[in-house]
Amino acid sequence: MAPVTIILVFVAGILLFGALGAPFVRRATPALVGTPRAAVAVLSATAAFWLLALAAVGPMVAWVISGPAVLMPGTTGEICQRCLAAANPLPQGTAVDTIVPVLLLILLPLLLAGALLFSLARYSVRRKAAMRSTCQSLNRVTSSTHLLGYQVLVVNDPAPVAFALPKKRCGMVISQKLLNLLDEDELHAVLAHESAHLRQRHHLILLLVEGLTRPLRWVPLIRAIADAIPHYLEIAADCAARRETGTPALASALLKLGDRAHSLENMPQTQTDSLVLNAAGTDRIRHLVAPSSHRGGRGYLVAVMVTIALMTTTSTAVHGNYIQAALAGCAF
Repeated sequence: MAPVTIILVFVAGILLFGALGAPFVRRATPALVGTPRAAVAVLSATAAFWLLALAAVGPMVAWVISGPAVLMPGTTGEICQRCLAAANPLPQGTAVDTIVPVLLLILLPLLLAGALLFSLARYSVRRKAAMRSTCQSLNRVTSSTHLLGYQVLVVNDPAPVAFALPKKRCGMVISQKLLNLLDEDELHAVLAHESAHLRQRHHLILLLVEGLTRPLRWVPLIRAIADAIPHYLEIAADCAARRETGTPALASALLKLGDRAHSLENMPQTQTDSLVLNAAGTDRIRHLVAPSSHRGGRGYLVAVMVTIALMTTTSTAVHGNYIQAALAGCAF
């Protein structure tokens, strides 16, 4: 197969998986839901390796085209050409003349990495400011106490609410309304759930996922992964609470919390949106009481992992050639 054809197939595979991979991720849920923490790792790795493959497109295409050295003429341009030649495993004479500066293609991985890091930094700053404002508001309307061995902020609010914020900020928050609704076992289950969010660093995971994927949510695969990870984190917290308190107490508490997370009526909803992790969600009760068979999604999971493995192998070889050439001084 001609080098140009191989590269076109690779690029098409990356684009198709980005566009059509989301249903495979969703249909792999039965195989992933039984091990939610592993599911988060698998999905995060899938997104990371797809981005690694996407970053390899420019450097790979640079092997088969030639273009004007308008960005770096003279000695600098000659050095870049030597580096490109040293990293190129294809025989000479296969390049196609174009008007695209090759340097742009080589720099695409750095541009992509820069854009993602900028997105993460900007989101982190905004989230930190929102978190500070939220905790300041909570501190005015809450009292700190110990419940069943947990340090908790109790808010006198008519909404049945329990959620967790990063421990350095506020930690676990529960409303007096919910305390009145739950018995001791149910309360223990809710507190164990929220404690698991803090202990397993779920807020940090969400910060990284949300911050890094925001510029790429238009890609169906990335959007599906970013939307699925919070759900698996809730299931991971459920598993921790179930091991500590048992299934009946947790399922009963979820029923009383209802289908969705309530907002504190004494605080604007926008202050806690996307900042909190909470136990609400009756959709998870079915998984607790009668977990589905893990076999249903195995085929889709295998398809995702095989595709990612092939892309990762190819993209690693591409990046490796450039790194090796740079370390060797570009053969000069």
